[in-house]
Amino acid sequence: MSTFIGLDLAWKETNESGICWLEGGTPADLTCSRLEAEAHSVEDLADEIAEVPGTVVVAIDAPLLYTRDRWAETEVGRQFSRYKASAHSAHAAVRRGWRAGIDLGIALKQRGFTLDPSALEQVGNDCRAAIEVYPHTIHVRLFDLEERLPYKAKKCRPVACRRDAFQSYQRYFRKLLGQEGPGVLENAEVTSALAPETAEGAKGKELKRLEDKLDGLTCAVAAWLWWSNKNAWKTIGDSNGYMVVPMDAATPTPPHHRWIQA
Repeated sequence: MSTFIGLDLAWKETNESGICWLEGGTPADLTCSRLEAEAHSVEDLADEIAEVPGTVVVAIDAPLLYTRDRWAETEVGRQFSRYKASAHSAHAAVRRGWRAGIDLGIALKQRGFTLDPSALEQVGNDCRAAIEVYPHTIHVRLFDLEERLPYKAKKCRPVACRRDAFQSYQRYFRKLLGQEGPGVLENAEVTSALAPETAEGAKGKELKRLEDKLDGLTCAVAAWLWWSNKNAWKTIGDSNGYMVVPMDAATPTPPHHRWIQA
């Protein structure tokens, strides 16, 4: 059994993070055992992840490797600016004392997980690895979008606008999972998170919790897809800090890795 964990990690561990666990080895047997938005300490998360036997890939939306020479966000912004998908600055987060991702990266490395981008391309399918991802880059590539989905509060302030963006997010994801892992759709939490009425009726903290769950699901699916076909992904950055993003849709991929059309 292989496990694919997605973490939409909060900047501070006292805030809720989106957490998703998928298990399986093929699209036919991929399932979801956990989807939630909860607050967890870095050490508790690292311990829980390390207890999972066998192959484990963790995809995390937060800086994992960091030095003052980190430049990954700048390059992601350059490559994805036409999609309006620039990334938050890791330097600004560190200046504010927000180190949850960095601390989790250290904790996972201490527990035997591979994080070094130069080593990730060499790991086999029996790996225990953690990678940094950025959901907006995943969406624009896998959903073939002209620009990122504006579901974030700071990007789309009117609640009606955010709800529309969330319903598009849900619709794209239902289609993606129908191709990549239909069994994931059988999980009750996934069903609820992807139901249009969930976005239609959510506001305030409910809308933020939905955002965390959907981004956690995005990260988990990214872990699965990266493990399934590393050639369809590329690394932006280096040992100072990096993100793993999908290749352009023109890149040839195996039949079960079709890029989703709008």
